Amino acid sequence: MFTVGLTGGVAAGKSTATNFFIEKGIAVVDADTISRNLQLRGQEGYEKIVKKFSGDILDSNHEIDRKKIREIAFSNPENKKWLEDLMHPMIRDEVVKQLEAVESVWAIYSAPLWSNKNVFNRTLVIDAPKDVQLQRIIARDNCTKDVAEQVIAQQISSNERNCFATDLIVNDSSLKDFENKLEFYFELYNNLANE
Repeated sequence: MFTVGLTGGVAAGKSTATNFFIEKGIAVVDADTISRNLQLRGQEGYEKIVKKFSGDILDSNHEIDRKKIREIAFSNPENKKWLEDLMHPMIRDEVVKQLEAVESVWAIYSAPLWSNKNVFNRTLVIDAPKDVQLQRIIARDNCTKDVAEQVIAQQISSNERNCFATDLIVNDSSLKDFENKLEFYFELYNNLANE
């Protein structure tokens, strides 16, 4: 099956891109969504995270508060590593299951990061200038500039990420402009998948 790896910096527009492709009928296996689902109450990730960090990380509905867990992870490298060691194997198993169940002509695997071990037919990287990322993180998470800076600092650099790209979109303008760029790649991938 023709697969496209999709990644991007925080607040660069990866979710907007995956939603665009889903609306076009393309299967998207999204590591972020899988991770969130594995952390819902009753799931293995939830139980282990609450045991490690206590009930202080829960919201009023007794679900894991995403903002609190992000602050815990990004303020302490050991906590971040513990969370990654816990979640990555569970996420990987679920990704394999979902890819095996894909019914569209081609599919997207969307993740915030990956290594050279991941092999795709094409890799689409969504990038945005740092000042744009900061504005979007502060607005989205209702956090301080310092927390937003920490979130960006914990990620691989744009240059490192962009080295994975066969295709690159810089999302620094309007939503309409971004959608036009996504449309171009949708047509390209459709043509390549049907060759």
